[in-house]
Amino acid sequence: MLYALRALFVPPRGDSRSRAPSHREAAGPSASPLLVFVAAVLLLLVSILLVDQHRDELRALGLVGGTEQVNPVFMSP
Repeated sequence: MLYALRALFVPPRGDSRSRAPSHREAAGPSASPLLVFVAAVLLLLVSILLVDQHRDELRALGLVGGTEQVNPVFMSP
């Protein structure tokens, strides 16, 4: 998994002058994979905070469960 993440963030090796421009280079500037990852993590954190903040309204609409009580037998060590 570490190699897959490294390959995602490290540009490929090779002499870019000797080869023809690829489709990705010809398309213009694109977003960095690290920037996309950070944006996705921030979006996830904000969505978790919003759901936590509006839990009562979502429970009233029936979109969030969790009103059932857990049997104490299942909570033993």
